[in-house]
Amino acid sequence: MFFVNGRKIGKISDQPYTFRANDKWNSSLHRDNRDRSTSAPAHFNSPPCRGQRLLERTGMRHHMPNTVSRRQALAGIGASTVGASVSGCLGMFSGDAIGVSSKEFSEQFILANISRELLEAEGHDTEDNTGLGGTMANFEAMRNEEVGVYWEYTGTAWLNILEEDEPIDDPDQLYQEVATAYEEEYDIEWLEPAPFNNTYVIVSNDEWVSESGVTDLEELAEYAEAGNTDFSVGMNPEIEEREDGWAGIPETYEFEESADDIETVNMDLGLAVQAVDEGEVDVAFAFETDAEIERYDLEVIEDVRNHFVIYNPAPNVRQDVVTDEIRESFNSVTPELDAETIRGLNGRVSIDGEDPENVARDYLETNGHI
Repeated sequence: MFFVNGRKIGKISDQPYTFRANDKWNSSLHRDNRDRSTSAPAHFNSPPCRGQRLLERTGMRHHMPNTVSRRQALAGIGASTVGASVSGCLGMFSGDAIGVSSKEFSEQFILANISRELLEAEGHDTEDNTGLGGTMANFEAMRNEEVGVYWEYTGTAWLNILEEDEPIDDPDQLYQEVATAYEEEYDIEWLEPAPFNNTYVIVSNDEWVSESGVTDLEELAEYAEAGNTDFSVGMNPEIEEREDGWAGIPETYEFEESADDIETVNMDLGLAVQAVDEGEVDVAFAFETDAEIERYDLEVIEDVRNHFVIYNPAPNVRQDVVTDEIRESFNSVTPELDAETIRGLNGRVSIDGEDPENVARDYLETNGHI
């Protein structure tokens, strides 16, 4: 059910949005903004401890760490060999294990599992903290030495951690500014970034694009300024209020007066693409790397004035954890993660329902990284 100003206005379909059986994944319930810090962990059909080790000081639930190497588990080594089983968790309590955390959507699950595979290939035990929470939950966990590795996005770090408000349009400059600040202020090293940019995009279906003639945001502004404001835009409440989201677009594209008459529909971003496909909204926000954009054959309304912030991801590693071997291992993988590659991996999880752990391992094995 969608809500506009607190009023129910419709639904996507009659099918409930629940996780698939047999440990398959439905990412529509795992979507989260790259920088949301207040959301609770998602629940999914996976081992009880996976993705739910949260810091008690945040008010979220806490569980015993799972530090057993997945290769040990895959080899069939039981609890009697590697430690005690606590509340269904196979635990090996070791201060040498490297905690790996993530945010709560498919792409982050994949990146976290790539990290774990690479670390274990170098002989490290890892502690699985995938799905830890939003940006601040992961960042604070790293600062408090709860975790050693997670992937962050350059734009998120610039805006939400460093709290800078001057935009940087050059991705290399943005990365260097963020990496330098993190090293100096937080003793966190940014390894090489992936080339894909998981920024926001606005999408629509062929029917609305044909009727409106809108193919980019300048044309959308002209369309609205001509009195055509009877269309709807799907987004979550945070994007509606963010200057680098919907709130800043009317100023960037000069249609502030008419923007007030455009209907905004609050929904989870994981549902927005399907909502556009089914005609529940005319246009909607999505992430550029969403595999569902290609699945539904949607049109991207181009951001010709570069309103949206750059979001290149990179592994963040505490300086007391990183080694030359870890740098070399990660830096051999990240340059290969372009937009086409990550969309394919995301699609295997969010569309095909594969477990992100298996997707990450298969990708690394296929490309000779482990």
